Amino acid sequence: MWVAFYNQAETTLTVNRETIPEQVTFDGVVQPVNQGTVAAQTSGRVVGMYVDVNDVVQQGDVLLEISATQQTASYDAAVAQLSQAEAQNREAQTQVKRFRQLITRGAVSQGQLDSAEARARTAAAAVKAAHAEVTRAKDALGYTSIKAPYAGIVTQRHVELGETVAPGMPLLSGYGMTPLRVEVQVPQRYHNLVKQAQQFAIQSPDGSLVQPTQYTLFRYADPQSHTFTIRLRLADGSEGELTPGMWVKAIFHTGDRDALLVPKTAVIRRGELSAVFRLKGEQQALNPVRVGQEYGESVEILSGLEVGDQIVANAFPTEAQ
Repeated sequence: MWVAFYNQAETTLTVNRETIPEQVTFDGVVQPVNQGTVAAQTSGRVVGMYVDVNDVVQQGDVLLEISATQQTASYDAAVAQLSQAEAQNREAQTQVKRFRQLITRGAVSQGQLDSAEARARTAAAAVKAAHAEVTRAKDALGYTSIKAPYAGIVTQRHVELGETVAPGMPLLSGYGMTPLRVEVQVPQRYHNLVKQAQQFAIQSPDGSLVQPTQYTLFRYADPQSHTFTIRLRLADGSEGELTPGMWVKAIFHTGDRDALLVPKTAVIRRGELSAVFRLKGEQQALNPVRVGQEYGESVEILSGLEVGDQIVANAFPTEAQ
């Protein structure tokens, strides 16, 4: 038989419907927004390797260096060619000015002036071409010093010290620690329910929730799983302990509904049986109920109670024979 003992602070409450959120949870993977592989843009031999796998780097840090003998020689030659072109241009411009003065006196012919002007235009164009060659050679020289495009972590090294590299050859791979995003596969039945990023909350392994700021929902479904990919962008500084590659839970708020909620302390559980003490006049009767999902300190009642029923809110019965 059941014998009920009640808390001295025993209270009663009237069962009412409350609005609760409907939620579904998906598995997600944390991904870096910035990730990639740095490749060589010039040829040479690796003469300096300053980072290794798992090293943290800052934007602009030198990762490795390539021998710059040929690039330095090309740059010096381009600078010398520019100086020569500028000298020839100055001479051509001075000569055309002199000829324009002399033609008014009849000292030179129109043909000589035309030739001088043509040489001046050619000299000016040569200066522009020399400037472009200096810029190209300077860029090529800069390619010998490989720098981090953003702050992050090195994940893979494709070359070793002393190896010869060529343009397009992979050198280092890595990703940025911020910003991060979470990629989730959403079943097609929920596709049309996605309206804004605020419908989602990312639950980290320690239980804390992170609110995404933006979302990108793919326009096509995976032909194998029939799910849509959604990427949830996290705000900078809100990632907490999240790191790329981690599994997390993405809680999706699909809408709201009304439900009967009662405090957990009102529900008596004995094996598979759940019940509450319902008031019938001045008497209390054990009333079986079927419970659903828990919401904080409350639990949903699926059947066994109706709106307006009065129950004991803090009943602590014990079982005796």
